[in-house]
Amino acid sequence: MTNAKITQTGPDSAAVEPIVLRPGDVTRMVFKPQIVNNKQDENKPVKGHVLWQKRGKSHAGEEWADEAHTKLSHMTAGSGIKLELNTDELYLLTQAVRGLYGVYWKHGKRLPKTGEEFDLAEYSQVAKTLDTLDSAAQLIEAAGQDGFVSLMKWIVSQQNSRKVIENLSKLDLADLAEINVLAGIGMLKQSLATWEANKANPDESFWQETLAKYSFVFSQVFSTPVVVFGSKVYVGGKSVEGVGGKEPDFLLKNELTSHLLLVEIKTPETGLLSKTPYRPPNVFAASREVAGAVTQVARYKDTFLHNYANLRIETDELFRLVDPRCLAVIGNTAQLDSEGKKESFEHFRRALRGTEIITFDELFRKVEVLLNLLEGKVAHDRDGDQT
Repeated sequence: MTNAKITQTGPDSAAVEPIVLRPGDVTRMVFKPQIVNNKQDENKPVKGHVLWQKRGKSHAGEEWADEAHTKLSHMTAGSGIKLELNTDELYLLTQAVRGLYGVYWKHGKRLPKTGEEFDLAEYSQVAKTLDTLDSAAQLIEAAGQDGFVSLMKWIVSQQNSRKVIENLSKLDLADLAEINVLAGIGMLKQSLATWEANKANPDESFWQETLAKYSFVFSQVFSTPVVVFGSKVYVGGKSVEGVGGKEPDFLLKNELTSHLLLVEIKTPETGLLSKTPYRPPNVFAASREVAGAVTQVARYKDTFLHNYANLRIETDELFRLVDPRCLAVIGNTAQLDSEGKKESFEHFRRALRGTEIITFDELFRKVEVLLNLLEGKVAHDRDGDQT
């Protein structure tokens, strides 16, 4: 494999010194490539010509000249032009093109500058790695969180996993960051698709399982990095007969401080307000289900604090409990179809102390905002790379 010597010929093109496919003293076959900013498809940045060159027999140092082109208009019916490449020549051509792809992609999809020189064998491998990772990123985006985890487990289980990791370390930080963003985008899109398809689902266990699967949404509510510490975890409260134990839907743990938070899950179909005004015409009381959820999670909190010392001794994983915050995920703001209902609901939840109420559509709206930010960042970064 040869080196690629670059001469920039314009803002969107750079010529590469001819790559010799078939050497000779007087005639030779070469590939004359160009690297271009392809506005239609930035993943296809290489074009070029395969042609013959000649020079005088007695002038070894003479410049090579391209042979005159055969005009297709002068060809007669039944005639043609045949250019045959042997296996070595075709391999060299494909590797050269692949290497030039690698040069362009590795440098942020920017044209190289005049005087720069690249080892095409090395950059052919770079292109292969980047192409594989691009396919993997698309797969991750389609498969979501479970697919991403499966892919990572597969890589770690392979005998050559160290080589894979070494190749990843050779990539630019921007490339690695974008792969990470794509994986996150895939998970966010999957969670939103689940929400859109199940807005009217009244099955509480379905929503508990869904939010356990997409537990990252809780970080958008609490503005702190949280993970699921457990679901339906016993926090105390059993009588001597062994009944009455308290089990909140989720315990979340702050990843940095290890403090726990309590979450109670209902459904988007759960009513937020009473059906008739408490004080006509526009004052509505919280529904029985909302008041019950708030009371329920408050009882969980009280019981947990009372039994904290014993539970911490009996639990292997470290956790802390200091006036834990509580969250109830319940209902859908689509139910609030008048100004009076909207104001009544806001007055109620803002008056609560220690417990936050968020509706399902508000929760997934936060996910949508994050998705828009990430997709906007990816688009902005890509546009910036092209300028």
